[in-house]
Amino acid sequence: MEPTSTRSRLLDAAATVFLAHGFTAASMDMVRQEAGVSNGSLYHHFPTKAQLADALYAHILRDFHATLLPPIAGRATAQSAEKGVKGLIRTYIQWVLQHPQSARLLHELRRSGDISSGAGEAEAAVKAETDATNASAFAALTAWIAQRVEAGDMRAMPFHVWMALVFSPAMSLTQRWISQPQPTVAPKVRAALEHAAWMAVAA
Repeated sequence: MEPTSTRSRLLDAAATVFLAHGFTAASMDMVRQEAGVSNGSLYHHFPTKAQLADALYAHILRDFHATLLPPIAGRATAQSAEKGVKGLIRTYIQWVLQHPQSARLLHELRRSGDISSGAGEAEAAVKAETDATNASAFAALTAWIAQRVEAGDMRAMPFHVWMALVFSPAMSLTQRWISQPQPTVAPKVRAALEHAAWMAVAA
């Protein structure tokens, strides 16, 4: 459908412009020109630059979660906790290496606070979209963790602590990886991060 197509073009254009100029220096007109749409089309979909950034963040986040969760989804839920945890880290690193620009946008938009906190209807709608995307992924992770804890494979702990122990080491290195002209992570480093994540939560 045309509205969906236009929205996608605007999101793609925003990604290109934000990466090239940074959120602060980027203008809505730069995005409009990159997308090749009219002012009316641009502001119909995204009345403000903050709303455009919010929507782009949610769009990338959906792809990230869809890629991240397969190691613990479906038939994989029955696999060992160790394989699941290591698979999550392996998948995270692979996504970063395959989508360094998207990883950079997730990192920079979240870090810089460009995700808006306005109270308007449009801002609330996009925030709800982002929250729902996170909630769905977190629910899947929480359910899987509970299964593995009940099976005696992992220690019980608050979800935010589990997330910090498992993902923070790899996430802290993401900026270093994506700053490389051709992002790579040595096999020994991958193995070390996978092992550390597992040992941090193993029973």
